[in-house]
Amino acid sequence: MQESVIYQDILQKGEQQGEQKEAVRFCISLLNERFGEIDSSIIERVQVLNKEKLEALGRALLRISSLADLFG
Repeated sequence: MQESVIYQDILQKGEQQGEQKEAVRFCISLLNERFGEIDSSIIERVQVLNKEKLEALGRALLRISSLADLFG
């Protein structure tokens, strides 16, 4: 069963979802560290970002000075 294409596909999707959740958690942690407790509306906006946009958000946090710069 572990060698089946369907099993491998399910396993891969599960890993991708785990990576996505971890990236969201990490970005929210960075935002909280940089700007203090962030608003739930910002958390919701971060949670819908795909992995590439989450990576871009992480890089952008090095350059911005306020949340308005990021989401303005």
